[in-house]
Amino acid sequence: MIAGVGDTTDKRRSVLRDPPSDTKHVAAPNDFAEALIGRSYISWSSIGTYMRCPMRFRLQYVLGQRPESVSSSLIFGSAIHSALEEHFACLFTGTAAPSLDELLVVYDRVWREETQPVRFGKTETPESLRDLAGRVLTAFQSHDVAALDRSCRLIGVEEELRGAIIDGVPDVLGRIDLMILTETSLRIIDFKTSRSAWSASKITEAAPQQLLYSQLARPIADAFGVPIEIEWIVLTKAKQPKVERHTLTPDPASIRRTNGMVRDVWRAICGEYFHINPSVMNCSTCPHKTTCAALEG
Repeated sequence: MIAGVGDTTDKRRSVLRDPPSDTKHVAAPNDFAEALIGRSYISWSSIGTYMRCPMRFRLQYVLGQRPESVSSSLIFGSAIHSALEEHFACLFTGTAAPSLDELLVVYDRVWREETQPVRFGKTETPESLRDLAGRVLTAFQSHDVAALDRSCRLIGVEEELRGAIIDGVPDVLGRIDLMILTETSLRIIDFKTSRSAWSASKITEAAPQQLLYSQLARPIADAFGVPIEIEWIVLTKAKQPKVERHTLTPDPASIRRTNGMVRDVWRAICGEYFHINPSVMNCSTCPHKTTCAALEG
């Protein structure tokens, strides 16, 4: 048991060891999720965490361990994302698009509000990242993605959707960055920052999250009588940042594979299979390295 954690989780863990019925995983997945992780739904973030390292999932979601630190790339991405949200929120309300200085105010606020120690790269500083943010946001403002085509209708910014989409699995909670209605489709858009241009394999890697979200957005698309199209807007963090657009049309086979993967992960979580998955990539960036090392010892 980790010091300082057991006292707050004993009640929750006793529920798991003595479940109210043999059918709890199937009959009441939301209740089981509430007992295990303290919330009655799952997110793609939690599923992705388990796939990277089940022990990291346990430390973060079951035991509620706060991260020892946070990577600068994560804060940078969140800050850029918040600036883009501000831009489109203004368009959504019919006000003028923010200036670069106004977007950088949003960027700066995200950094100020971060309370965890920050892990910077070898050549990074807060000043160098802010300079990069200015270049990334300038590239965004100069691209046609920053302005809505007259044939498009912006119907959602940071739209939070929740629903039961996979049998035997808790509700899925998702937040869609942008929802745009065109004459031919409902586009669900995800913003990403990336060190380099995306390849086909990167799109394949990113697809499951948006395939889940496409199912949450299906009732909205059906109400308008149009299919769903997935789009990623990728802002590269290069010396000369670029804006990329990638699209994917959901198909039934891909959705079945994604749902099956999520169902398998949830079954493993229900079975409390929380092993350590050591690797150079996982361990070097893990925010729970010290705690995990103590458990291994």
